[in-house]
Amino acid sequence: MRRTALLIVWLLTLAGSTAYAQQGTSPHGVLTIDSDCNACHRTEAWAPLREAMAFSHNMQTDFPLTGSHQRVNCASCHIDLRFDEPHVAATECATCHLDVHQGAYSQNCADCHNTTLFQDVEGIGVHARTSFPLTGTHAQLTCVTCHTDDVGGAFTSLESTCESCHQDDYDHATSLDHVAAGFPLTCETCHNTVNWQGTLFDHQLASNGFVLLGAHEQEPCSACHRSPDLTPIFAAQNDQDCISCHQPDYTDEHAGSGFPTTCLECHSTETWDGATFDHVLASEGFALIGAHDALACETCHSMPDLTPLFTPANDQDCITCHQQDYSDEHTGTGFPNTCLDCHNTTTWDGATFDHDDLYFPIYSGNHRGEWSNNCQSCHLQPANYASFSCEGACHEHTKAKMDNEHQGENGYTFDFPLCLNCHPNGN
Repeated sequence: MRRTALLIVWLLTLAGSTAYAQQGTSPHGVLTIDSDCNACHRTEAWAPLREAMAFSHNMQTDFPLTGSHQRVNCASCHIDLRFDEPHVAATECATCHLDVHQGAYSQNCADCHNTTLFQDVEGIGVHARTSFPLTGTHAQLTCVTCHTDDVGGAFTSLESTCESCHQDDYDHATSLDHVAAGFPLTCETCHNTVNWQGTLFDHQLASNGFVLLGAHEQEPCSACHRSPDLTPIFAAQNDQDCISCHQPDYTDEHAGSGFPTTCLECHSTETWDGATFDHVLASEGFALIGAHDALACETCHSMPDLTPLFTPANDQDCITCHQQDYSDEHTGTGFPNTCLDCHNTTTWDGATFDHDDLYFPIYSGNHRGEWSNNCQSCHLQPANYASFSCEGACHEHTKAKMDNEHQGENGYTFDFPLCLNCHPNGN
């Protein structure tokens, strides 16, 4: 049986060779008559089986078979098994594959596709050659996410600005109202393509040191910047330079007061109200009370450094500042310069000194209208009001006369302060 089978195979081979010879041409085109049939065929069956073929398309042609091309039947590309040429004269992808992109891209399909899966498009690589490289989350999107109106896979160009896709995100931002805040539409200033929520904007870094503190943090961008390029409206040097922005506030509240323009000495960034300036602390004890509280700073300080014009020891030391007032009103009177003995800090008028009740009734009783309204009439030693004399212009209280009048009085001594012990009302 085996010999019979071999004989049949030999006869078939001979018949084929004979037919090959009789034809004079190969059914395989330019293959010559002395070609080695065993390169592609086998003796078990004349019809070639690809897995049994010794012919190497990769090694013996300019078109290596890779990916899905390895599973394509020879006749899909070679007419009538004429292996000298494929259906067309070129081996570029476009000769077999219809250009669904309508000329929008190059004819080299391998720029985006591969032979394993034609639909496995390398979109990142494509976009890398455009003005809009795909980075971050953009690289995870399908083409039709952005190319929604694409027809036939042409992928026509789109706007590359963020707002062209993300206008709705801007209009309806949940973390912060971008419209009310006046944020610019240059989204990349604050956002990145990896995480839309993870903003990167740092005002301190962008402004060379201006930290948004307190109420500043709640202000819309448009309060200090022009849209859409965020050009500063003011020229503050840093977050301590309040007056560059708040000159109108200063003018409204402090015009003519002489207050310094270093606002943070009294105010905070939380609110203008509730200024924290403490004159007692700043002046080492001088409390601004009464009329002092309403005075302009330059009344007592040189501007703008607030150097004191006077040097009172404390808020009881009136005469250091009010020497001129004392001179105008009390020169020659002998009144003491402890002003608060008679006056108060609210007004100079209506002095409250009560000589009658506190010391001796010179405005009432027997002494009413009897003296010259000069303190020195009785207080002969200037500035020593504990010392006084009843002798002189008012009375003839000589020692001899007083000794005579007080004969027999127990404990009598000629000493005017002692007179008050017996004559407290001047009788």
